[in-house]
Amino acid sequence: MIFGTVENIVLDDKDSEKLYKIYVATTTGLTGNTIEAYPLDMTSKKIPVIGEQVVVVLGSNADANSQKRSSTRNYYISTVGIQSNINHNALPKLNSKSSVGLGNIDGAFAGVSAQSSVDSPHDFGNGFVELKNLSQLQPYLGDVIFEGRFGQSIRFGYTPRNTKRTNSLVSGATIEPSWTSPRPEAPITIIRNGVGFSRGYNKFIVEDINRDDSSLYLTSQQKLQIKTRPFSIGVVPSGIYQNPQAVLNSDRVLINSKKDSVLISGEKGVYVSTPSWKADMDKMFTQLANLEAQVTALNNALLTLAAALTAPPLTPIGTALTSQLTPITGKLLKIKTELQLMKN
Repeated sequence: MIFGTVENIVLDDKDSEKLYKIYVATTTGLTGNTIEAYPLDMTSKKIPVIGEQVVVVLGSNADANSQKRSSTRNYYISTVGIQSNINHNALPKLNSKSSVGLGNIDGAFAGVSAQSSVDSPHDFGNGFVELKNLSQLQPYLGDVIFEGRFGQSIRFGYTPRNTKRTNSLVSGATIEPSWTSPRPEAPITIIRNGVGFSRGYNKFIVEDINRDDSSLYLTSQQKLQIKTRPFSIGVVPSGIYQNPQAVLNSDRVLINSKKDSVLISGEKGVYVSTPSWKADMDKMFTQLANLEAQVTALNNALLTLAAALTAPPLTPIGTALTSQLTPITGKLLKIKTELQLMKN
């Protein structure tokens, strides 16, 4: 196992033998050495940037078998958190030998292209953007956290208590969780995309469901202080609700079914809140059924009146009224039938 600094990265698929390859500068004795390395795990890859250090191990290559056990190549495991920074951990003042993704990387190592960052901003590689003010998630004892370089994260956590208390073994956390629970051990899973605020470089923050760009909270007994439009009377707010819930929050939520239906089912009800209405769907459809019944009764009364207006000289009036009411009768019957089919 050795440590090395990433100097070049292959991001194209022109050569199947070079997929995901990186070039790593290592130091052996008093001389420098450049080696090639590939991701150790193809199902979970963390692509480094130029200047970051990686851990490299030796393993078998694609040609290895029982007769050719000596066929090996280098694999990199992970980047090294030299800067303790979530955006990047590049070493400063790296002499970058080429740009990322160029077809002739081997030529770059032969001296065809050379770029020094001693007197210029660090070259992380084409396309990468450095975020100098990005804060990272506050950890709590026992958390499992996955963080991307640009404010994406997944936290498999719980609701620790007394997080700011310091003792001889653990220093207190800077920030307490933004959720609460009567049971600390109750699990919570938070998927967040886009940081809503920052405390600065290498400072901790916690997820904020109201300020983060998009987030999904899977709770067990946690209470969430999410801001929503008011719902109908009887709906328990998330700040009080303490049973399992899934909360999706963003500036816009689109649910689309490409080939089949979108299904929404509520054991107690389905509620919708808009700028002008807060509707209980169960009550709304009940009111529609009541309205249909009233209109049908009115239509039948008018038909009875039209039948009475058949004797001269009122025959034209009765006939005209009947011709207008008869189609309405059919439409009301169809509405009634569809409402009955909707009712559980």
